[in-house]
Amino acid sequence: MHRRPALALLATAAAACFGTTGAAPSWAHLTPAEPAGAVTVLTTATSGIADVVLYDDATLSPKLTHNPDISISGEGRVVGFTLRRTDNADDTLYVVRLPKFAGGLTYVSGSTTPAQPACTQPTNPLDPVVCPAYKPTAIKLHEGYYRLEVLTDGKPLKITMHFHGVRRASSRIGVQTKVRTAEADLPARESIGSSTITYGAETSFAGAVRTTMLVRAKLHPDATLLAASVCTRHDSGATPPYAFSPPCPGGENRGVGWSAGNTVRRSFGAVGGLSVYDLAGQPVDATGVGGSYVDTDGPTYVGGVGVWSWSDTLDFFGSPLMTPPSQP
Repeated sequence: MHRRPALALLATAAAACFGTTGAAPSWAHLTPAEPAGAVTVLTTATSGIADVVLYDDATLSPKLTHNPDISISGEGRVVGFTLRRTDNADDTLYVVRLPKFAGGLTYVSGSTTPAQPACTQPTNPLDPVVCPAYKPTAIKLHEGYYRLEVLTDGKPLKITMHFHGVRRASSRIGVQTKVRTAEADLPARESIGSSTITYGAETSFAGAVRTTMLVRAKLHPDATLLAASVCTRHDSGATPPYAFSPPCPGGENRGVGWSAGNTVRRSFGAVGGLSVYDLAGQPVDATGVGGSYVDTDGPTYVGGVGVWSWSDTLDFFGSPLMTPPSQP
């Protein structure tokens, strides 16, 4: 069963063209695929892509956090990778390590086995759908060609993967095609009274095709009103005052959400206050990203980071899978 976590890198198959007609055979790749071993180590200081081949079916632990078969060492705010079979998107491994302000844990997910039992649809449409308990025993990857895409923060990164069932003892691989990415802290900026905090920052590079923000604030669970806004900018030079406030002066307001009463417990990352904004599918070539939190009981901004990518395939964040860190 394929689970799509907050970390979701989209992989694309490499294709080669032979002659003027006919499809390329399944073994055709633009770059030689690196064989994976029972212990596979990737080291890189840049984001990028590598082709990998599994000559045997492999399994890994299904543990979401503290997974014994995946380790990431090295500095960096948001780092991670995906390994996806090029001819079958159901065979996938996702890994992301969140920033320290978001808990700093490494999350692992992917195509699990055994298959998840089907849910029972009620005869009465007003009754809830009943889904049996499901506890996967392993993440399973079938033999075949895979595309590995990795995100780093400009720091040397070492990724170690343990593939159970692979006969080759060990393998060391590296990035074959570099991809430009940038990350920046999103510091707190202006405040509006005691109820609103803004945050944001810019990158000096233009033309990014995908932008993501991870931000966290301490929010009061019993606030009578809670709101959050997202703002992007294309400034060159200093931004105006309150640049990332809800009105987003001179920029593009990408959305405002609000909640009243006790529903705030289920909004904006629950009481943990961890929010992920993936701006894919919109004009995301902005150099500046940020936003605001509003809390009638007074929000406290914990931290944030923006991620810019110049490759549309580096799609890291989709539907939330991680449990937000508990609020101190």
